[in-house]
Amino acid sequence: MESVTTPKSTAPRTNEAWLRELAGPGEAQDAALAGLRALLRRAARYTLGRSAIHGASLAGPQLEAIADECAQEALMAILDQLGSFGAKSKFTTWAYKFAVNKALTAARRERWKTVSLDALLDDDTAPAWFPGADPNAASPEQTSQQAEVWALVGQVIEAELTPRQRQVLRAIVFEELPLDEVVRHLGSNRNAVYKLVHDARRKLKAGLESRGYAVADILALFGGPG
Repeated sequence: MESVTTPKSTAPRTNEAWLRELAGPGEAQDAALAGLRALLRRAARYTLGRSAIHGASLAGPQLEAIADECAQEALMAILDQLGSFGAKSKFTTWAYKFAVNKALTAARRERWKTVSLDALLDDDTAPAWFPGADPNAASPEQTSQQAEVWALVGQVIEAELTPRQRQVLRAIVFEELPLDEVVRHLGSNRNAVYKLVHDARRKLKAGLESRGYAVADILALFGGPG
């Protein structure tokens, strides 16, 4: 009689199994790393495939190569932060977010490779670049209120911020440029750019509050968290 080989279990790993096997030695760790890398690559590839919403257009070998890079970067980050996993969600859900974040960053980076930062950032006139009211707002009244707030934001930006503060606020907060690209363009360093953004946000908040608008109220108007 021919022998019958019993297939290995394909049941999903539990949170405890992921942590134990990723941290342990031998074949179990190798299998866990391979499984996690495949999950991260799928997450990165899916996110990059939808990256048109972030202004990039990725496909073919370029997409595959960037997905591999994102998966590897996410894997390294996860291994560094295994101790911070609190088991409040599935391990795979927690890990998935690392790959998505890496892919979103990569998509933004690819987007700005084809854009002239000189032309983009030389125009610091606020009304020309920050968003307006949401056309899908719940009601005409909400649309009107949003337009009023954006007009006020523009006034504060023009009146209270320096040209360089307007520049970095636009680049990092509104245009979502990668920090390193802004640093390179300005010939500066991370700490200096961080301070510019911090000071710009502080002035914007103070300017809005002095005009009778609380940040929490503005976030509620635009559907953001309070």
